[in-house]
Amino acid sequence: MNHPTTFQDRWPQMKRVVLKILRQEPTSQVEWQNLFTDVYSVSTWYPTSIPEIFAELTNEITRHIKQAQERVLRHDEDSALLKAYIQEWSKFYEQCEYLPKPFVRIETNPTGNASSNSASSSEKTTRSTDQVRQLMLESWNNNIFKDIKHRLQNSAMKLVQAERNGESFDSQLVIGVRDSYVSLKTDEKEKYKVYIENFERAYLNETTRFYKQKTGQYLAEHGILAYLHYADQKLKEEEKRARRYLESVTECNSVPLLIRRCVDVFVTEFRLRLVFTLLDHTGDISSLTQALETFIVKQGLDNMLKNKDTIRQDSESYVQQLLDLYRQFSNLVRDAFSNDPRFLTSRDKAFQKIINDISVFQLDMPARATRGATRTTLAESRCPELLAQYCDILLRKGTSTHKKYSSEEIETKIKDVLLLLKYVQNKDVFMRFYKGSLTRRLILDTSIDNELEESIAFN
Repeated sequence: MNHPTTFQDRWPQMKRVVLKILRQEPTSQVEWQNLFTDVYSVSTWYPTSIPEIFAELTNEITRHIKQAQERVLRHDEDSALLKAYIQEWSKFYEQCEYLPKPFVRIETNPTGNASSNSASSSEKTTRSTDQVRQLMLESWNNNIFKDIKHRLQNSAMKLVQAERNGESFDSQLVIGVRDSYVSLKTDEKEKYKVYIENFERAYLNETTRFYKQKTGQYLAEHGILAYLHYADQKLKEEEKRARRYLESVTECNSVPLLIRRCVDVFVTEFRLRLVFTLLDHTGDISSLTQALETFIVKQGLDNMLKNKDTIRQDSESYVQQLLDLYRQFSNLVRDAFSNDPRFLTSRDKAFQKIINDISVFQLDMPARATRGATRTTLAESRCPELLAQYCDILLRKGTSTHKKYSSEEIETKIKDVLLLLKYVQNKDVFMRFYKGSLTRRLILDTSIDNELEESIAFN
């Protein structure tokens, strides 16, 4: 009995049909049926060729996706980028339903060999179809989506913000991006994981940021009664918008999370401003300024202690953590108290306590006398040393930190260090470490900017 031709003989004509399907070109019934026949013949007579089939499929799918990526990235404007991506994604996702069908007779196990015939025909059909579909979706994820998902996401968030500001656009642009996040997972248990960790998180954070900027200004300009009406109106708008742009399935809980975020912003802003307004009439707001100082110290130290294992060993992480806290509390004073000098003073007092606190640098060491017991070492704040280390990696040629920033960004970061240094009690300790590293940079001629060095040395 003569065996059919090998995979190498059949693949060129199989490839032509595969490319037609990927490109959504007209495919005749004969071509479609022949693809089924070729796949069945090769996998039956030459089961060792199954890995080759998947390898060639992967190559053609990847090549097709790269071409789609080039077409998408030709667009710089947000709406055009989203429209191009959604157009390419929609066509590709549709083919994820068709291209796997001819390959229902083949599947591979983790070793790349043909799997056993113990499973029922329907089980094998489902698994092998899912396998090719998963290959297509993973290829899309690895070759285009991972590279531009943040750009797509940022573009979508900009359009949502534009809508909040009264501008109109095609809502399908945002919905299409959301759907691509959801559809990229074939595993039902993790279907919404990519969506939750990326799109949902960005949407919630951008909504929170938007209203934190708006509410304080509106309350200050229009008063409490108008603010209550404003908050109620915006909550209704955001719920309607969330039902349009976020997943409404119970696995995600996106809409209730969004409403809770909005309520937190509106109520917190209202309560703080109302208490401030009422107490300010009495001429004595010391109880509120003290409460703010206590709150900032507790929140700040809790945050630092939660990340102490990282930040006490990594100067860049330490500085970034302090800057994030400073900006967070500064925004609170700005939004809730209109940068009232009395509350700025409370912020400064609290931040000075945080930056000079030693608890983050204490270590739990095994006790010598009692088995299983621990003792806490005495410590002093390493803040001056870590700030000096951070200056060194910014100002020394060749460091990985220096390489990833432009000269303007480095100058901004040095100004951030000087801002933090204002709150440090042991500035002489900072200068001792800084001058030691400066000496090495000057001797080895590795300093990137003498003017920046002077701005620190003579600060």
